[in-house]
Amino acid sequence: MTAALAQFTAGEDKQANLQAIRACARQAAQAGAAMLLLPEYSMFYAASDRPQRNRQAAEPLSGPFVTALAQTARGHGLWLAAGLYEQTDGLPYNTAVVLDDAGALRGAHRKTRLYDAFGYRESDECRAGGAPFQPIDTPIGRLGIITCFELRFPALAAAQRAAGADVLFVPAGWAAGDNKALHWRTLLCARAIENGMAVLGVDQYAPGRFIGCTTAFAPDGTTLGALAGGCGLLTIHL
Repeated sequence: MTAALAQFTAGEDKQANLQAIRACARQAAQAGAAMLLLPEYSMFYAASDRPQRNRQAAEPLSGPFVTALAQTARGHGLWLAAGLYEQTDGLPYNTAVVLDDAGALRGAHRKTRLYDAFGYRESDECRAGGAPFQPIDTPIGRLGIITCFELRFPALAAAQRAAGADVLFVPAGWAAGDNKALHWRTLLCARAIENGMAVLGVDQYAPGRFIGCTTAFAPDGTTLGALAGGCGLLTIHL
């Protein structure tokens, strides 16, 4: 089956982000993909004052953003996965949702390991989930999810494999910096080889902020496809 990995730049305008997602979905459908995978923060990303703006932007899983994703999935006959801020009574969750080609919500992963590292504190702007994702059957395989910084913890990927995943989706906003592209690609490849499962790393691209470098690896570490900088769509065959 064919999967489409969308690398794009999300900002504070939710409607503009949705327009970009819809354009990616059209491209994915035209390419014959069965599933479109989008990055962390696909719904909304604020460059400053993130704790307050994340609270304001956050939505329930029944809210307008997921509803729009469902309409897009139905309209193009695609499964779809994307990141958003999920509304709570305090700081939001950093959540990745999976919808089927009928627009039904099939699963959600609330990021459990927040990016409190390298001088950054994600825990100041969102709250941690309390449980790992339960892998689900999709057209591209039994899908597991870990999000961005969670890639640095081998046990989290191993737990997805132990729970039955044969494809691991890693939505990310991987921060730019010295050797960060090397870290990203090396860790994606390592998780594939360690666990004998395909690993699909889908990153945002924003110069000076997120590296892009969306990359997919086969279970043996073979590169299935890769992007560098810029926005674009990577199609791979699983």
